[in-house]
Amino acid sequence: MPLKERTGNMYSWITHTWNPIRGKCEFDCKYCYVKKWGEIGHIHIEEAELRVDLGEGNYIFVCSGCDLFAPSVPDEWIEKVMYKTRFHPGNKYLWHTKNPARVLPYIFSERDMLCVTIESDQFYPKISNAPAPWARFDALEVWKKPYMLTIEPVLDFDVSKFLGRISLAGIPVQVNIGADSCWKRLPEPSPEKLNELIGWLESRTKVHLKKNLRRILPEHRLYGGENG
Repeated sequence: MPLKERTGNMYSWITHTWNPIRGKCEFDCKYCYVKKWGEIGHIHIEEAELRVDLGEGNYIFVCSGCDLFAPSVPDEWIEKVMYKTRFHPGNKYLWHTKNPARVLPYIFSERDMLCVTIESDQFYPKISNAPAPWARFDALEVWKKPYMLTIEPVLDFDVSKFLGRISLAGIPVQVNIGADSCWKRLPEPSPEKLNELIGWLESRTKVHLKKNLRRILPEHRLYGGENG
């Protein structure tokens, strides 16, 4: 079974995805793109994926279809996945989660990039069962290592509070911002709020705007790229 090449509306720098853990994520985010595939069954480990050749010189998004660090994923599975990547040191790996508190005990190398999704400073329990935004920010304050922040789908936020929490967590090496692409009628910020957020971030770090953000901000010079 070959390593799967990146497709669709994904981070442009990612070359491949690798999904050794599959199944329904307990966070059950209303906007999750995986839901368009219908019922996907219980969370499980794909032993065949653990035998895939990860190659060299790739930038691999690990578990792009679910959250590897969700509470329901056994420690043993996480350790198996991370152990596999150590045999392919010529790659870079993106570890994406909404539960950064669980990442804290694990050892990451310079080839690994932690990416945390935080859609807003506000908690929307009817939209997602993931940890509240402040819990994710609290974990990042403990992390104290380079990380990437993804704000997608961006939900309505309090500008000063959101920027304050990002500052306390430590400025990320890059921020990716995108909109709801599943048309779930989510509470979204005004263009004015978004411009203020983007401007503040752009003066401090790299910012990548996904093209689906054009629905809220029709024109912006960063579309399809990043500053810095």
